[in-house]
Amino acid sequence: MNIRALLVGLIALFAFVSCAPSDRPTVRPLLIKISEPAKIGQTVMIQGRYLGGASNSVVVFGANDLGAGGTKAIGDNIVSWSGTEVQVKIPEGTKAGGSFVFITVGGVLSNGLPYNVTQ
Repeated sequence: MNIRALLVGLIALFAFVSCAPSDRPTVRPLLIKISEPAKIGQTVMIQGRYLGGASNSVVVFGANDLGAGGTKAIGDNIVSWSGTEVQVKIPEGTKAGGSFVFITVGGVLSNGLPYNVTQ
């Protein structure tokens, strides 16, 4: 009888743990709109869905169309962050010209939006 109770307890524990929320998002971040071209140091507004929060997310300017490369906007570059809107300053070191902007939330890469950093 004790083995049966132990088995039932382990199954219940496994079911409980498997339903616990994880730190990794289950939905891919979706970028919808970005403000007009701006210069390094100026604030850009990015709108979308499932954008997470500043503690587990990062904005990348100057990436290629697959999301590789670019310059991360972190720390003081973050003006505000919500699940649907990010206001961020274009970080130093970002190359001027056309490229893409991405947001990574908990390691999950968003779609990219074309963006032009002006001089």
